[in-house]
Amino acid sequence: MKGAKRDIRHGKAVFVWTGVFVLILAAGCGPKVSSPAVVSEFERAGPIRSEAEVAGIYGVTGLKSHVGPYRVISGDILEFQMPVVLRVISSELTAWLRPISGRRDFEPYLARVSQTGTIILPIVGELHVAGKTLAQIEASVIDAYQPKDVVNPPMVVCEVKKYQMESQRVFAVIGLVKESGVFPYPGDVQYTLMEALAFAGGLDMVADPRYLKIYRKDADGDLVSATFSVDSKTMIETYATVIKPGDLIYVDHTLRTRVNKFVTDALHITIGADTRYRY
Repeated sequence: MKGAKRDIRHGKAVFVWTGVFVLILAAGCGPKVSSPAVVSEFERAGPIRSEAEVAGIYGVTGLKSHVGPYRVISGDILEFQMPVVLRVISSELTAWLRPISGRRDFEPYLARVSQTGTIILPIVGELHVAGKTLAQIEASVIDAYQPKDVVNPPMVVCEVKKYQMESQRVFAVIGLVKESGVFPYPGDVQYTLMEALAFAGGLDMVADPRYLKIYRKDADGDLVSATFSVDSKTMIETYATVIKPGDLIYVDHTLRTRVNKFVTDALHITIGADTRYRY
């Protein structure tokens, strides 16, 4: 029995050192990082603005969508159904109480989301709405009026009367990350590569990838890409790369990542086998 244990430990050690040797050989193996000229051309491309383009790229990938409820962006026109009394700006302006469409209680109120992500409401004034869902906007409007201007919470319903072309802005992350998927890209934010990878749970630490590729379309509709390094020397600079709506981030396998996966799985198996012999 002792001899069998020694053989197992010896075999495991040989296997581990063999894996280490292979890792050393594979460390320099990987895709070629894009030149500054290629990166510069890549950065000028994008973003994808057409809803049809987005559907064409991600509709056939089978990726899980994390888009969720629609979030308002600059340029959207919102329609509010709210009590007419909320539109009174002076006790002397009784004309505001006259129904516009023949109704005496609720009337539509239209507001366009500005470039700064705000709308103007009667009495209340400016209210920030960009990046919020319709339910969140309704809650914000009610909070803005009550209890300062009305005693009881008013009933407010918000709908999008007209969408901007960029209403389906998204980006995707696939490959060696914890959770591949399609994620929303609100109109009032700008994501870096680090933030984009965070949506996907970060890189696969077992595979420990050192390279990734980002795809996007240029002004002619052609697909362009750039390969970036994410090793310890270039990580900070690479993570600051700006991600644009429609981008596809692909963290692909290399010889190194496959060896890392193989060694980890094999060590797990051999350690488990060694544990069984201890009893």
